[in-house]
Amino acid sequence: MLLGIGVVVGCVALSVLALWAVRRRVPLEMLREQHDVAAACFAVIGGLYGIVLAFVLVSSWQRFEEARERAEVEANALADLYRHASALPAQVDDKLRGLVLAYAKGVIDEEWAAMSEGRPSVHTQAIFDEMWATLLNAPSGDGKELVLFQNTLGKMDDFSDARRDRLLFARVGMPTIVWVFLIASGAVTIGFSYFFGLRQVSSQMLMTAALAGTIGAALVLIAELQTPFAGSVRVTPYGFEQLVVVMSTRALPRPAPTP
Repeated sequence: MLLGIGVVVGCVALSVLALWAVRRRVPLEMLREQHDVAAACFAVIGGLYGIVLAFVLVSSWQRFEEARERAEVEANALADLYRHASALPAQVDDKLRGLVLAYAKGVIDEEWAAMSEGRPSVHTQAIFDEMWATLLNAPSGDGKELVLFQNTLGKMDDFSDARRDRLLFARVGMPTIVWVFLIASGAVTIGFSYFFGLRQVSSQMLMTAALAGTIGAALVLIAELQTPFAGSVRVTPYGFEQLVVVMSTRALPRPAPTP
C-alpha cells in the first residue's frame, strides 16, 4: 500500500515539476497559440488512452475475481473429497482424509506465502501427488462402490484443475509490452496538458496534478489486481481455513456396510 501511494505521489510531483519547468521556459503567448492544435490532439490521445486504461482495469478486475473463484472451487472440491473418502475402504479412507487435512494446512501455512513469489510449495505439491496415488491405488469394487469411486475421481479432477488454475494466476501476469504502452501513453497524455497556457499557473498545476494522480492511481490498481495472491489487495485462503476448522472439529461417520 505504501509503495502504491509513493508511486502516485511521485507521478504527481514529477508532472507538476515538469509543468513548472515548461512554464518558466516557454512564454504564455506561445502556449496560447498552440491551443487549437493541442486541444484536438489531447482529445484524441486522451480519449484513446482512457478507453485502453478502462479496458485493462476491467480485465484485471475480472482476472482477480477469477483467481478468487478458482481458489473457492478448489476448497469446495477438497471438502467433497473429504466426505467421499468415507465411502472408500477403511485404510484408504483414513489415509485420504489425513492427506486432505494436511494439504489444506499446507496451502494455508506454506503455499499461500510461496505464491506471492510466483511459485508453489514443494511440500504441498508432494501431498497433492500422494493424494492422487492413494486414490488411484484404491480398490474400486463394483455396483455402488464403483459409482462412488468414479464420482470421487471426478471431484479429484475438479480439485486438480482448480489447483492448476490457482498456480497459473499466481505466475502469469500482464505482458510487459502492455505495461510499456500504458506508462508511455500516460506520460504522453500528461505531457499534452503542458501545451495549454492558463494565466494562473497554480490552476494549471492543480489540473495537471489531478490528471497525473488519476492515471498513477489507475496503474497502481491494475498492478495490484494483476497479482491476486500478493500485495495489499489479495485473495485470502478463507475457504481452506474454514475447511480445516470443519475437518478438525467434526468427525464424519463411516457408512454402514451393505448387507
